[in-house]
Amino acid sequence: MSTLPQLVLNTRKARSFSGHHPWVVSHSIIEPTIPLAPGQAVELVTPNGHWIGRGFYNPASAIRVRLYQWSENQSLNVDWCLQQLERAVALRRMWADIDCPLTAVRLINSEGDGLSGLIVDRFGDYIVIQVTALAIVPWLDAICDWLSKELRSKAIFVRTDARIARNEGMPDRDELVSGSAPDGPIELIENDVRLMIDLNQGQKTGYYLDQRANRLRAAKWIGPGRMLDVCCYLGGFSLAACRWGQPSQVTAVDSSQAALQQAAVNSGLNGIERIEFIQADCFDFLEQQSREVSEKFQTVVLDPPRLAGNRNQVPAALRAYHRLNLSAVKCLRPGGVLVTCSCSGRISRADFTGMLASVAKRSRRTIQILWTAGADFDHPVDASCPETEYLKCYFCRVE
Repeated sequence: MSTLPQLVLNTRKARSFSGHHPWVVSHSIIEPTIPLAPGQAVELVTPNGHWIGRGFYNPASAIRVRLYQWSENQSLNVDWCLQQLERAVALRRMWADIDCPLTAVRLINSEGDGLSGLIVDRFGDYIVIQVTALAIVPWLDAICDWLSKELRSKAIFVRTDARIARNEGMPDRDELVSGSAPDGPIELIENDVRLMIDLNQGQKTGYYLDQRANRLRAAKWIGPGRMLDVCCYLGGFSLAACRWGQPSQVTAVDSSQAALQQAAVNSGLNGIERIEFIQADCFDFLEQQSREVSEKFQTVVLDPPRLAGNRNQVPAALRAYHRLNLSAVKCLRPGGVLVTCSCSGRISRADFTGMLASVAKRSRRTIQILWTAGADFDHPVDASCPETEYLKCYFCRVE
């Protein structure tokens, strides 16, 4: 019989956990009368004593409990964690054999692989771990040891976003935990495009692998004419467009000078000279371009950072998406292509489609959705956690 502390769902939320959603937020439980330590393993039960699942409690987080197991016969320990790692890596190896060798791949996709709070990306011989939950911290040393031994990596980095670390009540880390860091940027091949990424200074794990397939798909929609790539980061959409599409000229915009410098290096590495890189606030730049009445763009790509981290931020995020997309539509020639993305998990596809409908009405332009996509194959989604289907990429024709 388990000796773990039991937390009780409040009556109003009891039905919500008939499925296997891994997040139990603060207002869904009756707080324990005896204080529990952060990271304490607990069991979740309904008011009538029905057992739901097992996870870790964190009084500092809005997600009070992260659930990892839904079978009473399991033990929530490091051995179980390593079994989940092995299962996830085996799945990527199967996909790689079916598809083609990849120089960069996501090995662990948090909730999508049953390990809420853990992201692991492999870039060549290097591994970058991003921790987004206190629950993962006690397992980190064992995780790093397993990855180093199993994948024979040259180095492993561990990172936590400063804001997430504060919200989770855990240390803010950005460090090399094993091996030797590369002397400079390392080279990857994506969609037959050469990319240099700097693992020592990159955002999050270093590069956004989730858009891999969408960058190639977008490129093949891009016909002759001018292209505008907004929030371009390291130039992924622009470079793929020049390799596989037909843009006559590309303007790539980002607020980060460091990212643009690396993007320019990537452009030169591929012998591409038709990309102009501009540092600017993306909202302001788009609005300025939308007022231009002369030459319009044939293609606009919008790939902004996450705009909604929680439910309370959804209304403001939708207004921001509306502002960006309205400006983008005004920049497009009739018959132009809009590739517009959202990586905010709290924004549903229905929300995003509704936002585009509002943009169409406001601009008095027809927006025809040709194709919708999500993250690439190595970012699996947990069907019980719709927030894990965070990435939305819409390919649209604008009349």
